[in-house]
Amino acid sequence: MTGRKMVKKSGYVFLLTAAAVLCLIMIILVIRWQSMPRPFLSPVEKGGKGIILTDQFDREVLIPEPPRRIVSTAPSNTEILFALGLGERVVAVSNWCDYPPAVLDLPKIGDIFPVNVEKVLSFRPDLVLAHEFSGRESVLKLDELGVPVLAFKPDSFKDILDSIITIGQATGRAAAAEELVGRLQGILEEVEEAARQGRRDGERRLKVYAGEIGGELLWAAGPGSFLDQAITLAGGENIAGGLVKPWGQMNMEIILAKDPDVILLTMPGADPERIYTDKLWRETAAVKKRQVFMVDNRYSIPGPRMIEALADLQALLAGCH
Repeated sequence: MTGRKMVKKSGYVFLLTAAAVLCLIMIILVIRWQSMPRPFLSPVEKGGKGIILTDQFDREVLIPEPPRRIVSTAPSNTEILFALGLGERVVAVSNWCDYPPAVLDLPKIGDIFPVNVEKVLSFRPDLVLAHEFSGRESVLKLDELGVPVLAFKPDSFKDILDSIITIGQATGRAAAAEELVGRLQGILEEVEEAARQGRRDGERRLKVYAGEIGGELLWAAGPGSFLDQAITLAGGENIAGGLVKPWGQMNMEIILAKDPDVILLTMPGADPERIYTDKLWRETAAVKKRQVFMVDNRYSIPGPRMIEALADLQALLAGCH
């Protein structure tokens, strides 16, 4: 073999080896990319059609195309859908959904604890928006039957904003979701700044009791509940912050000892006037100053209205100083 042929052959061997090494590197990079955790709420293309979203159960859910028949099992998800202008695509909701008023006329799937899978399927949904209360088994059953299900378990205001973004991405309304989240984020920032300004002006945090009245052991909003977070964000101090769970029972003697400045009644149908004539409650600063208020269900449904209600709560507390 001549020197020229040997050099030529060596060149081929080098090129083949380099190509093989390059292919191996590419394969390794692809494998590593596929094994990396997906960023939360980040849409991923799959087969050139649809997106994959990670829900709050940490499940990756393929949405093949923008859904046209949506079933919502929880009031929070229903409110988000309508806030994004998707009301016409909602074919059924749970018995617990009552806002906006248009949902009252929609077909019902029944209760939410747990979800009736057969009833949901009867509406032929191409997307189901579930909640932690729907039950993981129901979610997995629908998933096994090929129905895309996004499940949510919001525990914070950030979770609410994330839910809006996810639902917007799943339904082709990402831009509307971003706009809504931007507006709600603005409200959160304004409420926080107003509370900070109050402290700079020397205002103390008002002691707030949020719960029921009547009896020796009373259910109260404890640490981690949305009402607790709302009170803190709006500049107040939740006197039930020492409870172990987000909602728990509090002894009447402890409530009286903490002497709340403001009382928020959370039970539907509660009569604020009743507390003013109660021989125990009337010794509290809240009753003496007639600072007892009813709170509506906006503070119990983790949707857009809950964040909007924060501004009302901040203004209410500011007016009680």
